[in-house]
Amino acid sequence: MTKCFFVMTIKNLYTFMVVFLLGAGIAACSDDDSNITYSSTAETDAQGSFNGTFIRVQVGTTDTLTATGTLVITATDTLNRAYISFTSDELTELTTSNPIPVNIAHADQGFMFYNKSGDYAVVGRINDSQAIRTTFTKAVRSGRSTRRYNYEFTGMRN
Repeated sequence: MTKCFFVMTIKNLYTFMVVFLLGAGIAACSDDDSNITYSSTAETDAQGSFNGTFIRVQVGTTDTLTATGTLVITATDTLNRAYISFTSDELTELTTSNPIPVNIAHADQGFMFYNKSGDYAVVGRINDSQAIRTTFTKAVRSGRSTRRYNYEFTGMRN
């Protein structure tokens, strides 16, 4: 009897959780997107140049460097894909890197983008004021050792 009661309780709890999550997902949907108009695809709408500040922290230490620089988003020929490139006189490891392919999409009145493959793990957002904030991680080879850095870039569209 106790075993049967326990199994029933777990089954009821599981059912409740599924119904709750489904209901929460439906409630999260809204129709306030009616005032949003898009001129084309996300990769084209988001492309541009952003001036701002990089903060670099070496993983496992408190070694921090702040530098000014530029982030550039360039549209690709693939739907919802763009390239991101960085330029900074003080952070040459970013300037010499190849552009990073990212997935990009309209989000609220701005954009969100991400990439979790390759040398970079990038996530970022452009808000409705055209301010950008992105964080990413990069491994930098120096001689026979490799150092990992966490970067943050905040800036505004030019």
